[in-house]
Amino acid sequence: MDVTATLSLGDPLEPARKATAEMLQTRERTYSLPQPFYTDERLFQIDMQEIFQKEWLIAGMTCEIPAKGNYITLISNAGAKGVSTVDTEVAKQIVLPEGPYAHMNMILLNPDLNSLSVTDQRKKSRTKIGVPVAVSFPEETVARLCTIVDISDGELRIRVSERGTTMPLLQRGEGMILQVELGEAERQYTIKGVVIRRSAETCVIQMEGQIRNGQLAGFSSLDLLELKAGLLNYGK
Repeated sequence: MDVTATLSLGDPLEPARKATAEMLQTRERTYSLPQPFYTDERLFQIDMQEIFQKEWLIAGMTCEIPAKGNYITLISNAGAKGVSTVDTEVAKQIVLPEGPYAHMNMILLNPDLNSLSVTDQRKKSRTKIGVPVAVSFPEETVARLCTIVDISDGELRIRVSERGTTMPLLQRGEGMILQVELGEAERQYTIKGVVIRRSAETCVIQMEGQIRNGQLAGFSSLDLLELKAGLLNYGK
């Protein structure tokens, strides 16, 4: 008797695949991807299956990285959209039996997707994250819950958290206050920022400084490093 006859062989990620296709088809093309692409574990698994487990990814020559455990950083240039990088570890050397690279020495890489970072149009390094933040917008009396989706040198990109809502109408240079709590009493930040640009769901903010004891103080290099480290390690 075939034991698989009594088993369910359906794809557990099928609902997520359909939702992903729908989000890609309905999103506004000039805006960044919807929030689940950065934070949803199911979409991460789909990326692993569709990108890293289906095809061989050619990254370099074996003479440059000869041993298991060595590291290589992959760089992808997306033109005007910026440059993304991801760190990988050499798993093993292989010789492909067939295909366009048959009988050639190759290396198999394991990607560390937690290292994924992006450089924007101004060549500033951006790192994708997903940290909740309470934002006090101009003309609104109640802080709105948003998500910090990436951070670069002195700038944050936030996205509305509630499905079906849009970012308030904001003009370049308008100010706002961001409240970030990283789970520890000593890791709370009240940040003063100004709008750089705004879309329907996202807003890029230049951080002017943090408010301490009612006073606005500029960010030192150490302050920015501490903030970045806290944001990157949020929830870990």
